[in-house]
Amino acid sequence: MGAEGADREQGEGPIGLKAAQDLVRRHIAPLGAEEVPLLLAPGRVLAREVTARTDSPGADVSLKDGYAVRAEDTVRASRQNPARLRVLGSRFAGERGETKSRPEGCVKITSGAILPEGADAVVGIEFCSETSEGILVSEPVAAGFNVLAQGTDIAAGAVLGAPGDRLSPGGVGWLAAAGLEEVPVYRLPSVALVATGDEVVAPGSPLEKGQLYASNLVTLSAWLGLFGLATDLAILPDRRDDLRQQLPKAIEGHDALLTSGGAWDSERDLVVGVLEELGWKQSFHRVRMGPGKAVGFGMLEGRPVFCLPGGPPSNEMAFLQLALPGVLRLAGWQGSPFPSMTARLTEPVRGRDIDWTQFKRGQLHRETDGSFRVTPHHTRSRLESMALADCLITVPEGVEGLEAGDRVSVQMLLLPPAMF
Repeated sequence: MGAEGADREQGEGPIGLKAAQDLVRRHIAPLGAEEVPLLLAPGRVLAREVTARTDSPGADVSLKDGYAVRAEDTVRASRQNPARLRVLGSRFAGERGETKSRPEGCVKITSGAILPEGADAVVGIEFCSETSEGILVSEPVAAGFNVLAQGTDIAAGAVLGAPGDRLSPGGVGWLAAAGLEEVPVYRLPSVALVATGDEVVAPGSPLEKGQLYASNLVTLSAWLGLFGLATDLAILPDRRDDLRQQLPKAIEGHDALLTSGGAWDSERDLVVGVLEELGWKQSFHRVRMGPGKAVGFGMLEGRPVFCLPGGPPSNEMAFLQLALPGVLRLAGWQGSPFPSMTARLTEPVRGRDIDWTQFKRGQLHRETDGSFRVTPHHTRSRLESMALADCLITVPEGVEGLEAGDRVSVQMLLLPPAMF
């Protein structure tokens, strides 16, 4: 890691976004493991390797409703000279039965039923003609036809997941078929969210002139809730003594602390200074990204603390690019929580400076050929843009701007996170 990747002291200039992301990853490790029931496991991250406890299926079974036969009895079958087989009995899913297949005989069978001893293929019921003496098979079948062999879906002892794998609903069903009832996953962190500012009021409270509702806290809590994380919210005034007393209480009993506001340089921006007094180990304060420059990150009492700027666009962007990946890392996530895709840019987007990473909120539109175009948001309302955006356009560090018609990589924001 270069000089910009080392821990930074307060007072130095802003670092690049990639360096900030590297520092977050380096300082945050997943929490301990816990066993959870499979029904609660979708979206969680495996903490240990898991292996199958049983074969699935546990025996050779039929894939069709039809007749279990010996393939050799159908070798010469044709429409002109069908194979004539006697029905020796029946076999249903969930029962073993005693009926065996014998030469020139067959067993009526349902999908999922164990193949009778002596049979090695199944003829679908729609390809048989039933007679008073048995069935007529007009085409030959090979051994294994319409048969799901034991262990085809899952073999006992097979490795089904490794640490760091996120569980999808299909993955959870796979584990259930392998005989698992619970699964070892990383613990989900609880997060303390603290807004600072004499002007900030809890939603639902009376609003005086010059005050505003703590929409940042609601937005952050909503994002974390989307990923299954619990939050506790608090609002503190811009007073050093209150912050010194309440910030340690806020982080107590939680795995991470996110503050909103008070992260810049005015006489009322006290959060970073108070955290220094409390002994936090700062990794960075200010990042060359826009919006979101004033973001800070460090460790307090062994727990990660993210200081987010108070302006709503900066607050959310710093959260999405740094705080959310950091908090999810506690839960075992690796990399970005948001997938990327390529879209055609409909109009130019300019960066702030050549050595900055600039983000622009946008909306995706599907073309008739299945490709996508992305349109940057233009609205006087910052909150409207945040509410309507379904993706983020990035002007990366080292690029002055993007032109209309460029194929650009965008971060998608509105897909189910467990499926990423």
